[in-house]
Amino acid sequence: MSDTEIMKTPNWQNDTKMTDSQVIQFKDVPDSVRKEPIVSVIGESLHFKGELSAGEDLIIEGTVEGTIDQGSCCLTLKPNGRILADVNATKIFIEGDVKGDLHATVSVTVRESGTVSGNIVAPTVAINEGATFNGCIEMRAPGDAPRKKK
Repeated sequence: MSDTEIMKTPNWQNDTKMTDSQVIQFKDVPDSVRKEPIVSVIGESLHFKGELSAGEDLIIEGTVEGTIDQGSCCLTLKPNGRILADVNATKIFIEGDVKGDLHATVSVTVRESGTVSGNIVAPTVAINEGATFNGCIEMRAPGDAPRKKK
């Protein structure tokens, strides 16, 4: 029996181990079969101005000015990236420079290299040691009304 015949009809009842030729490595699986999330990237040399919205996760390495609406997706700002905009997303990870408000339905994380000048509204907020933050933080669940000041 050849290796391909074994792969087509493996005998799972016996205790024999599969040979290397019977194991399919993930890197060898066709792209049409993989279920990886779709991610868009704004490269370092790109400068975007206007209203940006996407239906997939977004990585920003360049500069974005205006507004960013990621809806139910995640946004990651890389160390050389800049955002001069208000951001709405599910999860936000900041490693670069932000001037604007961040609104997340799940969490905002400002990593060591991150700088934020603006307000953060999210149920969970993490500001790592070494990060710079100047603004207000409001931690509330999505849909909760803002608290009235007394």
